[in-house]
Amino acid sequence: MKKSILLLALFSFVFGFSQNITFSKEKLEQLNQFNLENKSRAFIIFQDGKIINEQYFGTKIIDKAPFDQNSNWYWASAGKSLTAVLIGIAQQEKLLNINDSVSKYLGKWTGMDKNSEDKITIRTLLTMTSGLDYSQDQTCNYRNCFAMKNPAGSFWYYDTSAYSQLAKVIEKASHKSIDQYTSEKLSGSGISGKWIPYENGLVFSSTAKSFLQFGKLVLNKGKLNDKVYYQYNSYFQQMTDTSQEVNPSYGYLWWLNGKNSIRVPGFEQSFNQSLVPDAPKDMFCALGKNGQILDIVPSKNLIIIRMGENPNAYSNMIKFHRELWNKILQ
Repeated sequence: MKKSILLLALFSFVFGFSQNITFSKEKLEQLNQFNLENKSRAFIIFQDGKIINEQYFGTKIIDKAPFDQNSNWYWASAGKSLTAVLIGIAQQEKLLNINDSVSKYLGKWTGMDKNSEDKITIRTLLTMTSGLDYSQDQTCNYRNCFAMKNPAGSFWYYDTSAYSQLAKVIEKASHKSIDQYTSEKLSGSGISGKWIPYENGLVFSSTAKSFLQFGKLVLNKGKLNDKVYYQYNSYFQQMTDTSQEVNPSYGYLWWLNGKNSIRVPGFEQSFNQSLVPDAPKDMFCALGKNGQILDIVPSKNLIIIRMGENPNAYSNMIKFHRELWNKILQ
């Protein structure tokens, strides 16, 4: 049933982008109302170097106090995109190479034979092409839960269990906890938060403004507040470009718009359309469960942030994301 609903969403809102993006007072009011009605906690629009909309809604999860600019919220899978940046920084520091086998850092970490295991590289984890058996229990992080289904690098499937090994790689390579490494490498950026254990991995949590600062860092190609956090080298160019042949809409843990085909989480087949057909083709996104959204549009010098619960009226994140852009462009 869920897959049928997602299929319906995928074949809705299939248009094309061809207009400027402006925000009148009336449009901002409509967008904020839309977010209020759909369980958002934060909605921020950053355009041409300034915040033009910053709204908070509802209450915190724990104490039910009003949600505001100082409140933390989970990034869910949008944190994968932060991990991609940290991997790039670690490679620039020569702590690792994305062509290295994961086993170089983790030792024996799967239930496979050594030859098969060694073919799983950091790159295949970044691109969701590890080849691991995604039909296994995704909450299991024990060695025997990792078995081969496809040759590494040959098949794309959104496998969070495989991705979760990247934090361990960073920790082994840097000899620091993932929290310590994140804090040190992004010190002074305004990006502050914490990695929280969740199921089989870690989820990053921060304020909406920290989420925005992360977007600004990537939009500015590694520069923020007069400081260079990473050099915009080939890795970071590839990070937000098609990373493999199977799913053109996926880079290194970033979602890419404007491609002719997409494979979405939970599916083994692709669909001949882009992520958000209404939106600019150069947009790339950090996306997470329940509609955690960081949209970056370089051509429009634009960042959109949405944090919150699962939207009321929308059966899945893709449909909500597309409807949000439909309203932005009205």
